[in-house]
Amino acid sequence: MDEFEKALQERFLLQEEYLGDNKPVNESFPLVSVTVTTYQHVNYIRDCLNGILMQKTDFPYEIILGEDGSSDGTQEICKEYAVRYPDKIRLFIRDRRISQFVRKDGTVSRFNGIWNRMSARGKYIAWCEGDDYWTDPLKLQKQVNILESDKNIGFVYSKFQLVNLDNMLIENSSTVSNQLSHSKTGYLLPSLLRNNFPQTLTVMFKKELLANFDKYYSYGYDWPLFIHICGKCKSVFLKDVTGCYRINPNGMMASGTLKDVDNGGFTTLNGAFRAYLCGEYKAASILDKLKINVYMYYRLSKGDIKDSVELENCVKSRLLYQLMRRMTFVWAFFLKKK
Repeated sequence: MDEFEKALQERFLLQEEYLGDNKPVNESFPLVSVTVTTYQHVNYIRDCLNGILMQKTDFPYEIILGEDGSSDGTQEICKEYAVRYPDKIRLFIRDRRISQFVRKDGTVSRFNGIWNRMSARGKYIAWCEGDDYWTDPLKLQKQVNILESDKNIGFVYSKFQLVNLDNMLIENSSTVSNQLSHSKTGYLLPSLLRNNFPQTLTVMFKKELLANFDKYYSYGYDWPLFIHICGKCKSVFLKDVTGCYRINPNGMMASGTLKDVDNGGFTTLNGAFRAYLCGEYKAASILDKLKINVYMYYRLSKGDIKDSVELENCVKSRLLYQLMRRMTFVWAFFLKKK
């Protein structure tokens, strides 16, 4: 167990639920756990929680609310909702001195979201950050119906809309258009290796598919999680708008933190390729396998994946890898194919 994993597990044991663990929600058997991470979201957290609480379902669900030490009034609102809805909300008030882990290189990892998922009791996990919100009262029901209809389906996501900090709808957004242009039903791994297109607030997935995540990945944000989950199952794109994603300049994606933490994403790709070579993921077709191999060999031949001697040794004798080192135009043809 490395230092990160040790801190994650030891500090998790220190977490306690606000109002204790004898509330009505603790006595329920939720089919779905909705995880919410929030920090300095005083103007938005009510919309987020109201969108979840308005869900109409024929199954029980719980809300795992991780409040990460806000000082702007977010924490007080979370406590208010926990008191009002003891049959739905499990609130955890985090101490940022404990919920943040500083690595030797100075980068910071946050445990809040990971601990939320570790606390989830449902068969399925849905995700909504504290500054986003749902607009479809049947979101959970629609997604559960899809997941329950076929054991091979493990991930469902949907369309969404974009709003600004003032809750104004942003029309004709290139962000939305780009993400939706990649969205499809089927085996997503080849596409996900190149683009992180599912929007977090729209997803639901089988909790069991998180198994072995820490074996391959160093960071637990949405992109590596989606790769790991979708590499194991069929995904379904629901063509309904289920919620709104808020453009927040202080978020990880907008602030540039991701580039510093994940080496521009190449640390995640290293983990994804290792998991694929170890048989953790299964390509659905020969074409999918070819797409994955071509992209993997290309990144290795370019030297984008650092500290990957073992990984490169696994593939350097393969004919296609040698071809990629000499004919880089070949990869472009395959990457254009969906």
